[in-house]
Formats: sequence, structure tokens, C-alpha cells
Amino acid sequence: MKALPQDLAELFEFDSATLRVASREGKHREFKRQPAAGDMLRYGKTLAAFSNTDGGVIVFGVTDAPRSIVGINDAFQDEANWANSLRSAFAPEIDFAVREYVVGDRRVVVIGVDRGRDLPIVCLRDSSVERVVNGRARSEALLQQGAIYYRQAGQTRPIHHLELRTMLERRDADRLAAFMQNLRIISEVGPDKIGILDMSKGAADGDTTRLYLSRETARHLNFIERGRFVESQDEGDPAYMVIGSVQLNQALAGPLDPEDQNLPNEAADKLRPAVEDVYWPDVPFTGQHLAKLAKYVGLRGDAPADPRYCIVDEKVRRVYYTRAGIERLEEALRASPGEALASFASKATIDQFEAE
Repeated sequence: MKALPQDLAELFEFDSATLRVASREGKHREFKRQPAAGDMLRYGKTLAAFSNTDGGVIVFGVTDAPRSIVGINDAFQDEANWANSLRSAFAPEIDFAVREYVVGDRRVVVIGVDRGRDLPIVCLRDSSVERVVNGRARSEALLQQGAIYYRQAGQTRPIHHLELRTMLERRDADRLAAFMQNLRIISEVGPDKIGILDMSKGAADGDTTRLYLSRETARHLNFIERGRFVESQDEGDPAYMVIGSVQLNQALAGPLDPEDQNLPNEAADKLRPAVEDVYWPDVPFTGQHLAKLAKYVGLRGDAPADPRYCIVDEKVRRVYYTRAGIERLEEALRASPGEALASFASKATIDQFEAE
């Protein structure tokens, strides 16, 4: 839900002196005198209808006849209670926003929704309320399982066939437009330089945000495992807080360049010139030695392998080393020859190196 406006007058018209309201209820707006905890499902039905249509707001603190701002007297339900109530009765989840306004000495609270992104929003369960009519109590159906509520003029009601068809056609058109826009971005940036961020989960502590990359793209990136940045009030641009982590083991298994499909013995052969340059000709160095060196460097280990350097295919029980992985191993050899040798060589080989 996009943020509700700062100015209440952007939501409806009213006289600031008399607080008389000129606007009427309609397709996108409904007024309520006081919020009642027992009516949360009724409000939820209206929010679901707004979301299934074009969005809308419920304004609490406005009388009906004459329509004027009187403010609310009681405490407003916490947003967590609203979220739990809506989640229990409707799916997909309704994205809403709540904002409090002060007009003179009166509090007005607004809860609003945009048109849903994943339509239709469907009722999950039956619900009824008790009403007293002519002195007798009677049960009135409030929610019906499987119903899709829609907003027409100032009424909330089950959707009609034509409206449902229009909704689905519009939803599919929006999805196609978004898909085509993403394709244009991929075309402009380049398919080997772009990833896909899964926005289906919220940015709460403990959530894992999934970033899907081709292996070619992942080879060229470094990530902050976890970071927290503070915005400066004095200078510089606003900073951002990174919550969660990027899991490179979620990289998509796209087509792999043959140059990056090096089995351990093949990678060892490609690394041999560097090994002999750092140590001496004919130093023992096979695929098994390379695996130990990779563990020392951190390309392999208990954690999932980094697909930029090492790709583990569990289905066929094969391990591939990429060009970047071989370069990384060579860098480790040249930077710390003694430590690198100690990670994979026999005692006799290590003693020979230390003697020389």
C-alpha cells in the first residue's frame, strides 16, 4: 500500500471551520462514526472489496447525518490486529496502510488499500453476526467462504461474472506489461549482467531475500553478507539497511560455459603451470590435491559452494571448478606458498619445500 497522504483534505472535502464534510461515500470511500472491535470482519470485507476494485479508504471519525468530522473516542486497533484479522479471513494477503490525522482537537483515523497486485482476493471462511430486529435476535450472514467481494458505487457486494472477467483480463494485462518491461530492461542491461530479486517476502529480520542469478552473472559479483548503514543528517546521501542475506546457492542453473565445466583433474591440469612455477617441476598435484587446496581457500567446505568458483551437481555427484575458481586458487598459491602447500601436500613434499 502506498503511503496515505499527509493532508486529510486529499482524501475528502470538508470545511475546516465547521468540519462539515462535503464528500459522499462511493466506490473508493466509506465513512464510519467509531471503530468497533466486533466489526473488524465487516471492515475487512470492505477492504477486500476495495482491493478487488481500484483501492479505497475507510475513514473513522465521521458522522452520517449530518456528515461531519467528530473524531474517534476509543483507541484504534493495533495494525497487527488488523493484519491478523484480514489474514484469517481473506487470501491473498491484503496490503493496507493506517494513518491518524488531527483536525482541531479531533482524531480521525484512515485505513486504506490500493488495488491488489494478486487478484482476486477471496474470502476464506463463513461468518455471521447477530442482529436484533423487532425485538427478536436473528443471525445475519456477513462473510461467505469462496466469495469475491467487489465495490460498486457505495456498496460492497459479491462480484458479478462480467466484473470478474474484466478483473482477470486487467490482471493478466498488467502482468504481461510488467513482464515486457522486465524483458526490455534485460535487453538494455544485458542478460549476463542482471539478476531477479524475489519481492514476495517482507523485509523483516530473519527473512531471507532470494536473488536469482545466472552463473555467469554471479561470477562477477561480491555481496555483503549482512550490513547495517546509518543515514547521516548532516551530509551525504541517504544510506540503506541491508536485512537478511543473499544466498548464492539459489543461483539458477543456466547454461554453463564449457570453460567453466572443469572437473577436479581437469582443473588441476590447468593449475599445474602455476603450481610448478611457485614450487618445482613434477610436484605432485592431482584432483585430490586441488580439492584440499579449494577447502583451504574456502571454495569448498561445510557451507554451500559459491557458484562463482565451484559448482556442485548433487544429481550426478560431480564437482566443477570455474575459470574464476581456478584463478582464485592460483592467487592463493602465489600469495602464501607455504600455507597453501601445507593444505594439500604430503609431509615429504612440505619438508622438501622448507629445505629449499
